[in-house]
Amino acid sequence: MKNLHQFVFVLTATLMAGAALAQGNERQISGIDISGSWYNAGGNGGDGMPILAEYGGMPLNESARLYALAWSPARMTVRQQQCAAYDPSRQLHGGGNYRFWEERDPVTQRLIAIRIYGQITEAQRTIWMDGRPHPPAYAKHTWLGFSTGRYEGNVLTVYTTHLKRAWLRSNGVPQSDQTTLVEHFVRHGDRITYMTVLTDPVNLTEPYVRSTNQLRSERQPEAWLYACDDGEQDLGRRDDEIPSYLFGQNPYLREYADKNRIPLAASLGGAETMYPEYITKVKTVADAEAMARTRPSTDGPPITSRAVDPEPHDGEIHAWAVQGNVHLLIGAGGNIAVQVGENGALVVDTGTGKLADKVVAAIKKLVGDKPIQYIVNTSFRPEHSGGNATVHEAGSDPSLIGSFFSAGAQSFSDAGVGATIIAHNNVLNRMSAPTGQLAPTPSGGWPSDTFLQGRRRKYYNDEAVEVFWAPNAVTDGDSFVHFRRSDVIVTGDLFTTTQYPVIDIKNGGSVQGLIDALNAILDKTVYKHEEEGGTLIIPGHGRICDEYEVGEYRDMIAIIRDRVQAVINQGATVEQVKGARLTADFDSRYGAVTGPWTTDMFVEAVYTSLKQGRPKAGATK
Repeated sequence: MKNLHQFVFVLTATLMAGAALAQGNERQISGIDISGSWYNAGGNGGDGMPILAEYGGMPLNESARLYALAWSPARMTVRQQQCAAYDPSRQLHGGGNYRFWEERDPVTQRLIAIRIYGQITEAQRTIWMDGRPHPPAYAKHTWLGFSTGRYEGNVLTVYTTHLKRAWLRSNGVPQSDQTTLVEHFVRHGDRITYMTVLTDPVNLTEPYVRSTNQLRSERQPEAWLYACDDGEQDLGRRDDEIPSYLFGQNPYLREYADKNRIPLAASLGGAETMYPEYITKVKTVADAEAMARTRPSTDGPPITSRAVDPEPHDGEIHAWAVQGNVHLLIGAGGNIAVQVGENGALVVDTGTGKLADKVVAAIKKLVGDKPIQYIVNTSFRPEHSGGNATVHEAGSDPSLIGSFFSAGAQSFSDAGVGATIIAHNNVLNRMSAPTGQLAPTPSGGWPSDTFLQGRRRKYYNDEAVEVFWAPNAVTDGDSFVHFRRSDVIVTGDLFTTTQYPVIDIKNGGSVQGLIDALNAILDKTVYKHEEEGGTLIIPGHGRICDEYEVGEYRDMIAIIRDRVQAVINQGATVEQVKGARLTADFDSRYGAVTGPWTTDMFVEAVYTSLKQGRPKAGATK
């Protein structure tokens, strides 16, 4: 047994060292050639079409186990789940045909990249071999991630980051967007040994190591396409009705264990189930102890997010081209979007204001000598409107100069001076105060162009821009912005990738309003291929996304809402709800125990919102 542990340790250490080497910047000029068509010949890494509650041999933590036990197969009928693709390890450990080929510089013949096409989900993957760095943490994630590789003798070692949230196993075992993957391809003639080391700080307690064999196809396979287009959801089911099992109520919990005559504890996974000595240990695990693991533990410290904060926090503003005319500015305390073109700049949100001068400099670097003409606020919250005054003063609105706003009896002396600030009227009401009262924010940052219902629209920089009101979501004044030609949606705090959503009850927020707002966003998104790309999303905080992440966020909030409502129906108090840890399967990704918005604050907001009911939408006073 000791020798086995030493072997596993050495193997893992070797592979992790390979991960570090894979991040090097040396160009690759030699190595094995794996070009050609291949297919999976089996091994210990395949999915094997597992049944529910079959997690043995997987180093799952509590969050992952509870997530999998709450997962219902009917979840796959949700529109945003129907065409979800696979990550690289599941792609290559699974079935189907694969084609590998090299891309080389036509002059120097240096190896630039290795390309892979996978039959399942029509996956088109690039492994960069030219030493380029990985993108920053705020760049978008994809099913296949961003991969760099290098040769180590007869081994191709690949390091992958920027993966989407996916399935580690097709029975609901999650794989987070914080996953990193190390792959080793070892060729032996017409056979490739494919070995992976998957590290997921959100869901796993240690790396998950697998291997399979790939065999060369003697002739080109004919079946290469895997067309998928989402269809209807179950008729009559609401968009916010997400299939899920309450904790401890999975009806298939014992199916795998009973069928294979093994103790229930052995089927629930965990690092201990990966090692041979567990066979002896599991015989002493009582059934009641195993059943306790199907519900959140109530002892031990609270779970906090293990995700990397994608915001740089280096005192600088970083610009990133998103799509079309739209750019992301990150580093100002809240995400800022900038649309640029021949007319000037339209800016969505302005950050906290602490780095406002640097924000202005970054915008001017993008727009050149054109004016900063418009600012749109998605919220009155300070992380999105704190820089209003500075950005406003740095801009101008030429459309007002010479108009009836600048001349005649109804004119304004400052018409056209400074950028025009657009927002829902409730944003103005929250930032200002009646005459004679002290306003919470300086008047120089107040919106001057407001709307009351529905949407506000403009045609700017040869692009239709729509601002949609989301009533009683985070607050009563939230909006999201859709740049239609660029196909980018800026959500403000309606969607973030860094924490549980803020639901500001005292300022008109509600959990149902937030879910409705996310569904409204999803009504306007279109993916490009296999639930990826197409409409891109700039969240209020965090990295660039597409509709899949918004759908996942909506699903999470709807599932938690339903859990809280279930215990409210049983008469639970807010303290009992917080003590029940109804967010336990999401805490390792979004949880917080300190800071301005904690897990307990989120749960209390959901509880209060459900007890009070959704406020009536309308203007604040």
